[in-house]
Amino acid sequence: MRGDLVPPRPARPRPLAAGLVLVVAATGCHVTTTTEVTRPGALDRRVLADHPTPLPPTLVLSPAGALRFVEPLTCPTEETVRTVTTIEVEEQPNLATFVVGMIATAVGGVLLVRGLTEASAGNPATYVGITGAGVGLPLAIGPWLGTTRALRPGPATAPVLRAGPREACGDRPLAARSATLTIAGREIHGTIDAAGTFAISAFALVDAYAAEAPAPWQVTAAVDTAAGPRALTTVIEGGALAAAAPAFLTHAPFDAAIAPLRLVPDLRPGVLRASLTSTASGAALRIVLPLSVGKGETWGLRGVITASSPAVDGRVLYVGHLGS
Repeated sequence: MRGDLVPPRPARPRPLAAGLVLVVAATGCHVTTTTEVTRPGALDRRVLADHPTPLPPTLVLSPAGALRFVEPLTCPTEETVRTVTTIEVEEQPNLATFVVGMIATAVGGVLLVRGLTEASAGNPATYVGITGAGVGLPLAIGPWLGTTRALRPGPATAPVLRAGPREACGDRPLAARSATLTIAGREIHGTIDAAGTFAISAFALVDAYAAEAPAPWQVTAAVDTAAGPRALTTVIEGGALAAAAPAFLTHAPFDAAIAPLRLVPDLRPGVLRASLTSTASGAALRIVLPLSVGKGETWGLRGVITASSPAVDGRVLYVGHLGS
């Protein structure tokens, strides 16, 4: 008998393709991760003023130019911390799918090259390689496409109470009777009242009418307190003195107004007399200088004492407006 020889048909790559489809279905291109993130929110701080702690005493300048001996106070604080919770949902690449895709693409590429280089026609490796590369490339690229990240509010959380840092909470008068200040070689002695105010204003030592700010004061004070003698040092900035001058002149015990000079005043000083006098707080220096104005008016009249004694040298005496 004679029969025709039929060439064998190439094998179909269905088993491999079906296996890859199953892998894709099982793994997927993306992995969904859900993360709960808690971040600090609003912070409220409350000063507990009922429990102040005094700091070492110091000398301060009031807005009106008065010198005050005070004890700065610090108070504890309580903080209310509110937190905000956010749910973060993220679609990330499935690395397992990517690895499977890379392996399938690599194997398919090798088989495809092998099938194309062999002499026999219809080599099964060619079809298997094409199928492997066709399935593997989407698996390798797909996980990196379509990634998303979304935020949504999380559950409410109760605020947390905690102790905060100590804060300045004002001051209180220093319980003292008198003090002697040393400023640039000058000595100033005065009493201290119940509010901690020194009897001598800062503008008895510096001209309140001066246009420029004076140099900073390095002050050393010997204070007679209720608990005994105390020594302290402090610095009063010249800018603070200049800022307080207008308020001092507004409430000064003399007419501190400044008006245009329409006529040169005929100012005639008398004989200066100085004497010691007794007061409730002890001896005091009394200075008398008669002044008369013939014609015109003078404004902002003041003078500065020049003396060998550091207790009175440099004192500023204010007269203000004189004349009619």
